[in-house]
Amino acid sequence: MLFPMAPAEFWKQIRTTIEEVVNEKLNHQTASPPVSHLPEKALLKPAEVCAIFQVSKPTLYEWLKQEKLKSFKIKSRRYFSRIDIEAIVLQTEQTASAKE
Repeated sequence: MLFPMAPAEFWKQIRTTIEEVVNEKLNHQTASPPVSHLPEKALLKPAEVCAIFQVSKPTLYEWLKQEKLKSFKIKSRRYFSRIDIEAIVLQTEQTASAKE
């Protein structure tokens, strides 16, 4: 016998260890902040922002003209900061919940 304990005791310890690890992972997972529905990138493309707000590109560019959104260009491409978009989404959600 390679183990200094009975097989039943060995399997009992294995089960206990696995349960502890699984419970720890589940507790850690539920304690973490809710996963945002935004892509996990620092920069968002116009098409991604359109999908988030469920608007067309002309509407998005109209919001840029009205300065409702901020963007910046890198060479010929336009990008939006994920942090800025998250802030707008949170502000909109808070405003909507305050009206209810």
